[in-house]
Amino acid sequence: MNIYNMIESIANSRQSKNIAYVYEGVSSTYDELILQTNRFAKELNRNINKDDKVAILLGNSPEFIQAYLAVLKLGAIAIPLNPAFTEHELIYILNDANVKLVITKEDQQDKLLSVKSSCPICEHVIAIEQVDQQIISNDSYISPILSENDPAVILYTSGTTGNPKGAVITHRNIIENMNDFSSMIDLDESDKMIAVLPMFHSFCLTICVNMILLNGATTIIVPKFNPIELVDIIKKEKATLIAAVPTIYNYINQLSNVSSVDFTSLRACISGGSSIPIELLQLLQDKFKLNMLEGYGLSETSPVLTFNPYGGLCKPGSVGVDLPSVKTKILNEKGEEVLVGEIGEVVAKGPNVMMGYYNKIEETEKAFTNGWFKTGDLGKKDEDGYLFLLDRKKDVIITNGYNVYPREIEEQLYKHPNIIEAAVVGKPDLVVGEIVCAYLVVNQEIKEVEIKNFCQKYLIHYKVPKQIYFINELPKNSTGKILKRNLR
Repeated sequence: MNIYNMIESIANSRQSKNIAYVYEGVSSTYDELILQTNRFAKELNRNINKDDKVAILLGNSPEFIQAYLAVLKLGAIAIPLNPAFTEHELIYILNDANVKLVITKEDQQDKLLSVKSSCPICEHVIAIEQVDQQIISNDSYISPILSENDPAVILYTSGTTGNPKGAVITHRNIIENMNDFSSMIDLDESDKMIAVLPMFHSFCLTICVNMILLNGATTIIVPKFNPIELVDIIKKEKATLIAAVPTIYNYINQLSNVSSVDFTSLRACISGGSSIPIELLQLLQDKFKLNMLEGYGLSETSPVLTFNPYGGLCKPGSVGVDLPSVKTKILNEKGEEVLVGEIGEVVAKGPNVMMGYYNKIEETEKAFTNGWFKTGDLGKKDEDGYLFLLDRKKDVIITNGYNVYPREIEEQLYKHPNIIEAAVVGKPDLVVGEIVCAYLVVNQEIKEVEIKNFCQKYLIHYKVPKQIYFINELPKNSTGKILKRNLR
């Protein structure tokens, strides 16, 4: 069970002339993709062997997909990284993962060569512009024999509580998860998926690259997010699916001169990365007639755990039901499963759950309880098995002994017509423990007292923000996820 061999089999079948990807109006078929991949494999084969770690430092591009598949073809382990990482961040990960080779672009080479001197194991830096463009036949290289439990990628977490950790994901983890998810979204080879999120992130890599290629469908590569350009690409390419985070959908919602006509080709919009506010979800459905389907997962789970199934019951505010091969449950502080409707930590088990954190035995042991992966997220389930997320455990605000869940307050703030974005965090206080603080992005000037009065209509007094800050933009990571640690 090997990701590359499965995609290669598509190139050798009746689907060989299917379009694998479209990039800036230029398309490549599956058999062309395999030839392109072989060019990379020829270059890499000089310097790496099975199980070597290869970092991919590229933005959304055909070369990212080609390099990624070439690494897997040679039995090596891909480590996708953000090209915007600083030298300090790169040095930490390259050393932590024992990276032997880095694939990048020429404009990044100087930075990488500087970094390389601090990474004794990293022997080679290859720029994609240096890869030999000579056509290589499909049978030029024979992939090593791989077990389904061999690692395919190491995905580094965002490091919200210290240094990033590398989640080791196997070929089986990815394939099982994508088989599950493709059945939930009713995917077939005629689908065209927009890949606008960064490909180095687990959400885009698995949903928009692995899943699409493993099913003979088409990935529409968007090099950089711009809401107006994104709408144009959706129309031009007649995209049928998009996977994005709430921030991207929020930008689309703010566009003028855009209507439901612009999105007629889309049969579903997948939302993940963080919970989408119910108010925004309903606006998108009403205003643009979008079929919004929210799901949930983590890098450590390849990544999808739950989803609102396409064509099935979709519950606004819920991240859906367990994927077919996945089990989730809610545990209290004692590790006991709670009753329906009660709040606790979400834990998960399934063939998609990571092997562990690379070279971190203690951290791996802490991440599991009796074989169940601890997500660190708080949630509850209803009588139909639909999961409703509240917050990260560390984000819960405790004020005067009361537990306050920021998402509940944020949901109410989004109902205000002049609030574009909202994030709620706790601020240490000697008297009550923590006070509730709200950071807001607005479309016109609003007084703090107006916001507080608005919240008092919906929230008990201790949940009403005590301090409100108006800022131009909320801090976000590369996928558009709000960085609450920065606000704290």
